[in-house]
Amino acid sequence: MTESRPGRIPVGDPIALRFDPETKHRLDEMAEGIGPRRFGALIRVACRRLVTQPKAVPNRLEEARRLSAVRRAIPLVMLTLKLEPDTVRKFTALAVEYDTTVSALMRIALHRFLETPGRYKHPMLREAERTGLSDKVEGMVNPSAKHQIWRLAGRHGDKLNTALLQVALRRLLGKPGDLTADLENIAPLRDLRPEIYPARVNVHFDEPLRDRLDTLAARLGSDRAELMRLAAERVLEAPGMIEQAVNGEIFRSEKNRAHLMARHARRQARRRTQPD
Repeated sequence: MTESRPGRIPVGDPIALRFDPETKHRLDEMAEGIGPRRFGALIRVACRRLVTQPKAVPNRLEEARRLSAVRRAIPLVMLTLKLEPDTVRKFTALAVEYDTTVSALMRIALHRFLETPGRYKHPMLREAERTGLSDKVEGMVNPSAKHQIWRLAGRHGDKLNTALLQVALRRLLGKPGDLTADLENIAPLRDLRPEIYPARVNVHFDEPLRDRLDTLAARLGSDRAELMRLAAERVLEAPGMIEQAVNGEIFRSEKNRAHLMARHARRQARRRTQPD
């Protein structure tokens, strides 16, 4: 409690939160509809609801991450190269065997090569001298993989990009390895733009609530900021008895509680009767 704010309980140190502008605007509107200076209490209520009902959090967190990845995905780019007809048939047959696409296999081939390129100069130069490359192979790959291949090939001369791609594909054909795992864990991965949350606001959190958020975040492999954004989304989707909860969050002290709640009711009544 403070002299300037009788009946209020200090709520600890401020934490800087970041939201996307649309979510921040919706939270501002909800807080303004409850009363003045209610934003911080609204966020704390949202977080208290999250930590007291954690069962649904893992699925919601997974879905939020999936949607974020979809929004931030950088479009794939096309790569085209020529191989011998027999090599193309083998590559196509491998895709059929694993019920996948040539593009998926190409992404795996580039990923494996870039992870462990090894000695590739002489195989690349041999590929550049091959003849009988009459059949085309086309695939959609991550832009970053393409750029890295171009950079590695460019160290040894011009116009060797295709030759280095051929090296990567032949390595995959020579040693398919655990393609089932790679098709699940590597082929679907996309280049993602960074997440940007330009709307910043400071919210005071009491230590017990902050500790409960951190404990839940550690258990789920998340962090405090991600859980707070999830909590905000949940309260926007299902506010429930949000006005009572927010006012209860602000006036947690019993001293002057009735007086403060009555004053809040009068203020709300005046706000609702004011003409637009």
